[in-house]
Amino acid sequence: MQKVPHSFTIGDVFVALRRYFFLVLILTLAFGGGAYFVATQLPETYSATARLISDASRAGFITINEDAADEVGDATATSTMVEIIGTPVVLNHALEAMSPELLALLDEAAYPPDEPRETEPTEEERRKGLLRNLGQNLDPSNSGRSFVVNLRYNAESPVLAAGAANAVAQGYLNYRVELRNAVYQEMMDNLEVQITELTNRLEAAEQTAQTMRERARLLSQRSDTWVEGEQEEAIAENAALYARQREAEREVEATAVVYEQLLLEHRQIQSRMGEPEITVQLFSPAVVPTRPSGFNAKPVILALGLMTGFLVGLTVAMIRLGSQRRRAARLQEAGA
Repeated sequence: MQKVPHSFTIGDVFVALRRYFFLVLILTLAFGGGAYFVATQLPETYSATARLISDASRAGFITINEDAADEVGDATATSTMVEIIGTPVVLNHALEAMSPELLALLDEAAYPPDEPRETEPTEEERRKGLLRNLGQNLDPSNSGRSFVVNLRYNAESPVLAAGAANAVAQGYLNYRVELRNAVYQEMMDNLEVQITELTNRLEAAEQTAQTMRERARLLSQRSDTWVEGEQEEAIAENAALYARQREAEREVEATAVVYEQLLLEHRQIQSRMGEPEITVQLFSPAVVPTRPSGFNAKPVILALGLMTGFLVGLTVAMIRLGSQRRRAARLQEAGA
């Protein structure tokens, strides 16, 4: 009869571990070293967040003329602001707001030095790459009906993470000012055209009124030399001149009122162009992070490597222990 093969027990595991301890140790250290190498190659990511507050007067952050804050806000405006921040036009303003040192860090992140490239990118291609990298690592968000917009930026460099977040925030503020001033400039151009037309109309109306006055004055000076029939004609002509004079004077008065209103509006728009942005404010600038963000997978990878090496080593030890026992059993049977 064939002998039932020997099955491993828990005690055999400890026997294999004791007998082949150095083998298990070598494999454990080998796999652990490989896991450590993989872990060191994983880049560390830092996150920094700049916070903008939108519609600051409604949020109660800024009050104008001591007016009470409007408690009922429109969340749609803030959501629209979140979508606009990631557009190329805002990101272009963010690049312009960056310092040369920060642009160098962004360029290194977009075009790593160790990355092989057939040809060097042109200035236009490089700028597009910077915009693409800036947009990919930017995460603008807003929760619920809050007026706070979070601009989170992820980068391997903590300085780049904080600097890029602040640059995007400042770029959006600059974009709003530029857009506002462009609208004001267009309004001023239209007002200047209207003011020029009114100036010509006012000048023509004043000339007409003065002409009527002079003609009426000259007509009155000749009244002593008129005969009886001519006096009737002079009276009628004088009445017509007076009517035209009054009409011209009324036109002068009405045109002058509109002219003054346009001049006042023109000056008001000029003053607004120099005003700072108060609707949206940088509430909290980003600070340079001191530790990586998110889950740190490196200890887990190292632990998995050590555990895998230990299990592989223990498996090899048990296989070798089983082979030795089978060989010993065959020699025993052959000797019997």
